[in-house]
Amino acid sequence: MRVAVLGAGLQGACVAMELASDGLEVDLYDKNELSVSQASAHNEGKIHLGYVFAKDPTLNTARLMIRGALSFAPLMRRWIGADIDKVPVSTPFYYAVHKESMISVEEVERHLLTCSAIAQEAYGEDTEYFGADCRRTPTRLSHYDGLFDPNTIVAAFQTPEIGIDTEALASHVRARLASESKIRCVLRADVFNVAVADSRAEVDFAISGERFREGYDHVVNTLWDGRLAIDATVGILPMRPWLFRIKHYLRGRSARDTQPLPSFTIVLGPFGDGVRYANGELHLSWYPAGMRGMSSTIRPPEWPRVLDEETANQVRRSIFAGLVKVIPALADFASDCMETWQVKGGVIFAWGSTDIDDPTSGLHSRADIGPLSFGRYHSINTGKLTMAPLFAKIAADRIRAT
Repeated sequence: MRVAVLGAGLQGACVAMELASDGLEVDLYDKNELSVSQASAHNEGKIHLGYVFAKDPTLNTARLMIRGALSFAPLMRRWIGADIDKVPVSTPFYYAVHKESMISVEEVERHLLTCSAIAQEAYGEDTEYFGADCRRTPTRLSHYDGLFDPNTIVAAFQTPEIGIDTEALASHVRARLASESKIRCVLRADVFNVAVADSRAEVDFAISGERFREGYDHVVNTLWDGRLAIDATVGILPMRPWLFRIKHYLRGRSARDTQPLPSFTIVLGPFGDGVRYANGELHLSWYPAGMRGMSSTIRPPEWPRVLDEETANQVRRSIFAGLVKVIPALADFASDCMETWQVKGGVIFAWGSTDIDDPTSGLHSRADIGPLSFGRYHSINTGKLTMAPLFAKIAADRIRAT
């Protein structure tokens, strides 16, 4: 059996590795020069336990995220072996409730405890959470010890949730793809459309302006910002509103010894995150400064991932200015004292027509995601990085069953 996987981000790479492990021939397409080099390598790497999705009262998002989180490391270990243990893990996340949060402290606490109970129930012998105990109950801090500004943060909780360094993970996945004889990476390839018949599926693409057409038994669309447009070429149109957003963040390392910075998420609204990985790298984001574009077109604009120096400096200063008001300890990490820093960006896709500052926005839920199959054609809305390995396994199982 021969399968085409469109999009060599983490989702597509996981699908390819799972199919190849069963002896299937896979062509992995991507428009970039490197696989796993875009959105899935440029985010905070949080392995979600459902905590941030407190505006989904059904708890469907929390349950799905916990299922994905507990299968993430075991599945990656299946594909890249012990290299998964080399990926730096963050310190546990604190959840800080902003004074302008959409939900109350009591609601946040109730949601955290409910998610913890779901994780405890879901945990089993075949699950793993990067060496951390995801069943540990979140606890409310009695005092901040200078960590959070009490004029801005009305409550804070320590949780067992962690993140992973996605840049490091991407490097190990690329090495695995290169070593697998069953996977052919077709890079710098622009995919235009897919045609599906009863016995065959064809991919129309171009490399360096030269047009090609290849036939397959199955096609799996894991594209991120191009998924909807390719779906449309086979007659599959979205049934609900959607938004693409381009978000920039700061990645760096302090040039001097400073007070250790914890990992944190500020809830619930258009605030920010900070992640400190075991290798000393920092990931900092402040939504009002980093969110630089939004589109509801079927294919979003070609937003620049790399900003010009003046704009990057402006974003960097704005991220620090926003976060320091909430996390005073960040003053010790002033951007002009960073040993290294880069402003990077990635595209976010989610169902919904309004931004996260709207309490009713569909962006507060990620329950309606995952693989959809239409005969020989499969389309995967990953939703969050946490879900990529599990969704890959589900899609591959469907293909093997045919």
